[in-house]
Amino acid sequence: MAMSRSVPALLSLCALVSLGACRKSEPAQGQKTVHPVVEARREFQTKLKDAPDATPAPQPPAGVFEKVMYPAPLGNNVAYVTPVREGPKRPAVLWIQGGFNWGIDESAWEASPRDNDQSARAFREAGLVLMLPALRGCSGNPGSREYFLGEVDDVLAALDFLARRPDVDPERIYLGGHSTGGTMALLAAASGPRVRGVLAFGPVAYAYYGETGTALDRAKGEELGMRSPVVFMKYIRVPTLVIEGEEGNTSAFEPLRKAAKEAPVRFVTVPGGTHFNILAPLTELLAQRILKNDLAALPTALTEQEAVQAMRAEASAH
Repeated sequence: MAMSRSVPALLSLCALVSLGACRKSEPAQGQKTVHPVVEARREFQTKLKDAPDATPAPQPPAGVFEKVMYPAPLGNNVAYVTPVREGPKRPAVLWIQGGFNWGIDESAWEASPRDNDQSARAFREAGLVLMLPALRGCSGNPGSREYFLGEVDDVLAALDFLARRPDVDPERIYLGGHSTGGTMALLAAASGPRVRGVLAFGPVAYAYYGETGTALDRAKGEELGMRSPVVFMKYIRVPTLVIEGEEGNTSAFEPLRKAAKEAPVRFVTVPGGTHFNILAPLTELLAQRILKNDLAALPTALTEQEAVQAMRAEASAH
């Protein structure tokens, strides 16, 4: 469970980093304008990196996932994605898993308990295109692990790859993630992604998770601020759902809500829910809402009452 930070710390981090995020140099004639949050990451030189994990991603079962390579800032990265299917273009979800190694492995398709299913299988089982990208320094990808910094640009690159798939409707792509993946999803949401919406389960406000045994433990000052969603929430322009069980990391909601200001971010606390048991029933509900494509009931418009109903149905069925 991530520890909360004080309001003074929030203010100092915002003052330290948001100025850098707001810097805008005039682009040369014909040069593409870079999003200010993306530019801030580019200009920042981190000293916090860990050695890469060279363990290759295992081959997935045929018909469930394909193992592909997508172009990323440091080279080609590996990912799992549901096989291309003929017919009408489909909505898609790019999902970022939790933990501190954003590689991919058998957990993408192996059975998981209902009260802790982090696989995002609900989306592919509903017929959506599902992409699970490995990020820099993981699963044999180039680069080093940076923990919420360069990885965000890998996520944006994966979204661009997904939008070019022949069976994907580029206007109906969603970005989602759980725990550290939810934190990553918020940082990507603030970076001008080409998505219909963002689904962030259990993120933190500050990139502080106690003792993790990684380079992240040394993050202070600007190193911490550049990795903290609370600093960049005001830049979010896409509909975003931040959701967590009341027994999970809901202490992050207050600073995130204050920082979001007028950004289109909805916060939902699920009564009786935990950091994990909300995943299976709510990803199933969100998958159906993505498929239905009802403008009055988009997944990012989920309410607490609807989440409670889904949890009650889960309890009755299981």
